[in-house]
Amino acid sequence: MKKILLGSTALVAAGLLAQPAFAADPIQLQVKGYYQNLVTYSDVSDAPAGTNYKDFQFRHEGEVHFMGKTKLDNGLTVGFDAQLEIVNVGLSGGQPRDMDETYMWLEGGFGKLQLGAENGAAYLLHVDAPSFGLGFDDRNFGPVVQTGGFSRPNIAGDTPKGTYFTPRIAGFQAGVSYSPNLDGQDLSGYGFGVISVPTGSVEDIYALGLNYTGKFGDFGLRASAGYETGDVVGGGQDPETWALGLSVAFGGFTVGGAYSDSENYNSGSVSPGADGNVYSLGLSYQTGPWGISGVYQNTDFDVAGVTTANSSDEYELAAMYQAGPGIQFRGGITYTDTDLGTVADTTTVFVGTFLSF
Repeated sequence: MKKILLGSTALVAAGLLAQPAFAADPIQLQVKGYYQNLVTYSDVSDAPAGTNYKDFQFRHEGEVHFMGKTKLDNGLTVGFDAQLEIVNVGLSGGQPRDMDETYMWLEGGFGKLQLGAENGAAYLLHVDAPSFGLGFDDRNFGPVVQTGGFSRPNIAGDTPKGTYFTPRIAGFQAGVSYSPNLDGQDLSGYGFGVISVPTGSVEDIYALGLNYTGKFGDFGLRASAGYETGDVVGGGQDPETWALGLSVAFGGFTVGGAYSDSENYNSGSVSPGADGNVYSLGLSYQTGPWGISGVYQNTDFDVAGVTTANSSDEYELAAMYQAGPGIQFRGGITYTDTDLGTVADTTTVFVGTFLSF
C-alpha cells in the first residue's frame, strides 16, 4: 500500500512537470464550520459506591474550518483544510490541542491525494446508522459514562498520513491510507529525519476502504467495507479492525446499520488482548423540515485477564426540526445499559441547537 501512495504521488508530480501548472486564480480562502450546544439532564443508576455524577449540564462543541482551493491550468485542483477547535479537545504532546484535522489535497482525473493530519480511508468511506439526534458512531457528545464503541476503523486517528482515493466509477470508490506511526501528531516543526518510536507503540498503519453510492428507481443505496491494521513496535499483538456498513433510503425513510470486528483494539485505542465487536441499527424518517429517528448499538469486548463483563447496549430516540439553512433544533432521550460493574447505567434527556456555516 505504501507503494500505491508513492506511485500516486509520482503520477501527480509527473502531471505537474508535463506542462505549465499555473493557477488561473490564487487560492481563495473560505471559512466554514459548525457549532453544537446542548442542555442535558441525566439520571445515573447503579453507580459505584463513592462515585458522584452531575445530573444537569450545558454541553457544547464546534469547529471553524479554514478551507481553500484553486484549479491549475493543467486541470489539477489544489486545496487545503485546517480545522480550529472552538472547544479545546485535550492534550497532544503535552500541549493544549486547538487544531483538529489539517491537511492539503490534490485532485484530478487520477482521483484525489490527501497529505496531512486527517482520518484514514476506512474511516472516511464508512457508512453507519442514520440519526437525527447525537448518534453513536461519529458523535461529538456521549452519555455521562462513555462505554460504547465505534464501528468506524480508526486505529491511526488523524495522525499525519497519506491517503489516495480513486475516482468514483459506477458508484464505487476505493481508498488507501498509510500512517508511519501513531506518535506523529506534533511533527509540524522544522526538524525532520529519524525519530524515536517508543516500544509498544504502533507504526506502519495501513487502511483500506471501499464505498458504494447508487440509486435504483426510488431506492437509494449506500454501502461500505473497511480494514485497518498496524505493527506494534518491539513485537506484540498487532491491532486490526474491519467494518461493514449499509444504508437504504426510500420515500423519506432511511434504514441502516454497521458492524465491526476488532482484535487488540478497543473503542478507538490500541488495547492488547482486547477482542470484540460493535454493531448498530437505525431507522429515520424525514418529511419537510421535520425528522425523527431511533438507533440501537451494542458493544461487546473481551479483555485478556479481565473476568468481568465489558459490554453495553445503547438506545436513542430523537427528533429534529430544520429552522433554516444551517440551523437545526434537536432533542431526544438516550439510555445506556452496561454490564461493567464499575460503570453506571445512564438515561439522558437532551435538547440543543446545531449550527453549520
